[in-house]
Amino acid sequence: MRLGTHALVALAGVSACAPPPSPPERLTPSAIATLESQAAAHPEDRAVTLRLAKAYHAADRFADALPLLERMAQAAPADQETQAYLGLTYEGLTRYEEARAVYTRLLASKPPPGRNVRRLLAGRLELLTRKELQLAARQAIARESLLTRSAPDPNTIAVMPFHYAGGDSTYRPLERGLAAVVVTDLSRVHLLKLVERARVQMLLDELQLVEKGSVDAATGARSGRLVGAAQVVQGQFTTGPAAQLRLDATVVRASDVQIAASGSSADRLQALFDIEKAVVFQLLDKLGITLTPAERVAISERPTRDLQAFLLYSKGLEAEDRGDFVAAAQAFQKAAGIDPGFRAASQQAATSQDVQAAASAPATEIAIPAVPPQGPGSLAGVGSGTLFTAINSAVPSGAVVLQGTAGGSPSGPPPSDPNRICEGANCAGPALSTLVGTIIIIVTRP
Repeated sequence: MRLGTHALVALAGVSACAPPPSPPERLTPSAIATLESQAAAHPEDRAVTLRLAKAYHAADRFADALPLLERMAQAAPADQETQAYLGLTYEGLTRYEEARAVYTRLLASKPPPGRNVRRLLAGRLELLTRKELQLAARQAIARESLLTRSAPDPNTIAVMPFHYAGGDSTYRPLERGLAAVVVTDLSRVHLLKLVERARVQMLLDELQLVEKGSVDAATGARSGRLVGAAQVVQGQFTTGPAAQLRLDATVVRASDVQIAASGSSADRLQALFDIEKAVVFQLLDKLGITLTPAERVAISERPTRDLQAFLLYSKGLEAEDRGDFVAAAQAFQKAAGIDPGFRAASQQAATSQDVQAAASAPATEIAIPAVPPQGPGSLAGVGSGTLFTAINSAVPSGAVVLQGTAGGSPSGPPPSDPNRICEGANCAGPALSTLVGTIIIIVTRP
């Protein structure tokens, strides 16, 4: 089958062009001033306004970028590039809730972003969660005196990392792994509301209590009040001769620093989950909570049957908490490799990879314009700064329309819109002082 090509061209001039280079991450103050002048002279030119907003973002001038991006996003809500920069700018201003709303909309937009962009957006959402938790921890510490005036929901429970009191550092990562399992088990009880492990850990990091190994009731009660928990589970574990393990835990009331329940169990290290489950059931029994048969079965489930896999998973949590997502992903992947049925390890591996990718990706990778939709007898996409009028009557049936714009000046900033085919000095042929127009190419199959 032979391809027939027709071109409908409306140009003031045309010149051969090379693909435009990517815009620089940062512009000099004088270059930004030039963009500001251009944007003021041509406020209707979306391409110039977007380049100025990008320059502000790259220079960490988020407050300057925001009104430009909000105005453009309101005028063209389907413009994914503008929306992405709007989300990144909200992040820079610590307006995390608004950034989350933008990223969520982008993930649900039509046409959907490319696979890599979706992955980066998912990673940014995870990073947002960490930033929100850190901000919440700092705000809670700053408002600690006010938090004591209002009582939290009595069924809300926080779980502290368990302190390792043994001498073999191999098992120290279990401090976080055991806490994660206890959180999961207690969350199976419909009467209880669990504070996320990451929220508790972020608070402890801010308070710098973890390295001190503080497990006293007063520390637990204070931490509980700061994360909005009425009760706090805390404790310690030790390893001894013949690969033995002992786990002790208490539930402390945040209101009066009194111990509401306690549990203890010891066995072979290989029976780690038997020990943990026994302690959880003891705590629930002493709290006066009657479990349904379904809740008891759910709590009895083991995340993995392999101790080495669980140790690696615990190391992954440790690395994740300190922000080392490369090491976290590697540990989670190894855990899932040992036990393919270890779902939590597989999920955490994917999440850590997404977060690492998002944390290291420049804004230009996250804010890639979507591929415009294509369809017979219709225009495919809209170039920035240009409004195209439908020309369905001029398009043969079954045609696919490709379009672009050309414009700029030799002294202007490099192009940022992939729909732009040529801009002044960036052209492969002779530089033109003015080249403005629209190219529409109609490809038909006879």
